[in-house]
Amino acid sequence: MRKFMTSTLGAILVLAVFTGTADAANFTNTSFGISIDVDDALSKQPLLRDIQYFKSQDSSGSLMIKRIHDLSIIDFLDELRDVGYRDYRDHVILDRAGEPIEANIESGRGLLIPVRGQIRGQPITGVVGAYSGHDGQGFLVIGTAKPQYWATWEPRMQTMFNSVRFAEVDRKAMVKEWEDRLKGKKLQFKRANVTGNAPAGMLYGGATHRDYHLCSDGTVMRKSGSVGRVAGPNMTVYGRSMNQGRGTWQVIVSRGLPHLIVRDGPEQELMLEDDGDNFLLNGKPYVITASDLCK
Repeated sequence: MRKFMTSTLGAILVLAVFTGTADAANFTNTSFGISIDVDDALSKQPLLRDIQYFKSQDSSGSLMIKRIHDLSIIDFLDELRDVGYRDYRDHVILDRAGEPIEANIESGRGLLIPVRGQIRGQPITGVVGAYSGHDGQGFLVIGTAKPQYWATWEPRMQTMFNSVRFAEVDRKAMVKEWEDRLKGKKLQFKRANVTGNAPAGMLYGGATHRDYHLCSDGTVMRKSGSVGRVAGPNMTVYGRSMNQGRGTWQVIVSRGLPHLIVRDGPEQELMLEDDGDNFLLNGKPYVITASDLCK
């Protein structure tokens, strides 16, 4: 089962240590649809696909926010009760450690669920907040600490969870941000020793990964084969590459996530994601550079 808990948890639930007190800073993400006052001891980390996380520098606590469109809290709770979360690849084990309570949320529904388990052999204690709102909004907030630091972190976690609010998802802004980023760009499949003269598609792991030239006017360009003329007496053979607009492109939001729509032959719908410093297209690494075809 385990529809909602993914292996990414193992990478982001990083443990650290903290002593003393701290204030809180508001974190709002209109793509995730969440607003939360994050403890200042927790430093924001690079966005990992649909996950934003925070960790302390001296190893006692961490907070993770995971976007889940159309989250069913009842199904999630049943799943956590029945099987918990088991990810042997990342050595993460989380089990329910108590009865859920209603979360303090102004709209939609939320539950707070005590959990305990292990991350890479280290025991942890924590809370999972599951939130489901209108128009498919949904996310998990997971706060954890090593058991010996939980007494220190528990009231601070409670303060953070009490501050959770739904934020309006700004789909227009999401679309505009991605369109501005992609206009006039070439999306090139990331592979070893990529050069400017690399072929437009490459066989990799049994699949050909196409490069995309997305022009500012909304058209898609593709490099065709060369066209030549037969040499006659006292004539030189020459050839040139023909670049033609083959279709159109646009960005849409589907199931709470941005997607690139390419209409060039069979229509393609490709998920757009940032993963730290990497750009992913349908989960595959691509490089964004200026297009040499869109003139």
